[in-house]
Amino acid sequence: MLQSSSPITQANDSLIAEGNETLEDLIIRLENDIFNGKWIEEIYSDIDFKMMPALIKQANNKYPEMNLRLVTTFKDLAASVQKTIGDGIQSSRFIVNVLTDVMPHFVVIDHKTINNKLSFILFECTRCNNEVSLVLISNVKKAIEGFQLPDFYCSIVEMDIQRSMSECGIFSLALAKKLYLRSDKLEKLHRDNIKGDRWDRDVYLSHDLLDTYLPIDFYKHVQGLKRLEEYVKKNPGSEKEIVNKKNETIFERFERHTMVKRGKNMSASAHKKRITEYKSLMR
Repeated sequence: MLQSSSPITQANDSLIAEGNETLEDLIIRLENDIFNGKWIEEIYSDIDFKMMPALIKQANNKYPEMNLRLVTTFKDLAASVQKTIGDGIQSSRFIVNVLTDVMPHFVVIDHKTINNKLSFILFECTRCNNEVSLVLISNVKKAIEGFQLPDFYCSIVEMDIQRSMSECGIFSLALAKKLYLRSDKLEKLHRDNIKGDRWDRDVYLSHDLLDTYLPIDFYKHVQGLKRLEEYVKKNPGSEKEIVNKKNETIFERFERHTMVKRGKNMSASAHKKRITEYKSLMR
């Protein structure tokens, strides 16, 4: 638990903010950014980078069997994967950022062991054709393949649900929790990854094909309406499914979080999720 009135420091929970800003002050600033519309253009990735260790610690405390690890170096990645396998853990997740705190970019890896075969799927919340994603994904994939593990299968999948510049950390955290809570829905994706006959593991699985694997609630934080419509077109009837405790459909939820910027509808859901996560550290 973090004291709301104390400056955010690295001492206890690996938290750092600019100057002597307290967590309470930071939350107020984030709420004001949503109110005045600054959230669309502000860069928050550096803050998420500094907050991530505490957020992951809290997530694991809530869901002990989630086995979520934060990885910030290739050495950490190797050690984490090898420890996971050595401990006989059948299902785990990794939030990975092996760039820098100056240019952080987060992705999520979901691991599942099926019949002694290791399936690792790296989820990119943006597109896989931007420079930062390409660098990170390429390096991570090389590092994982360098482990030379037997019966090991690794794929990259593109979700294309993030449109803003700096929400990769929050998207990754939310997705990691979803991957755990809905792990039964990942079974076919992992089995097909092992089989290797539906997509080229040397490239990546496009969002068009990924949409046929994941249920609608994986898209709760999608930022663009068009992207949501693409998913529903491939999954008729999903627009009628209830996606939260408020008894909302995906479009009702999207509308509730929508703000207009430059004539385009954009969901602030991920930004509100950041505030919720930060507030949870004060309890």
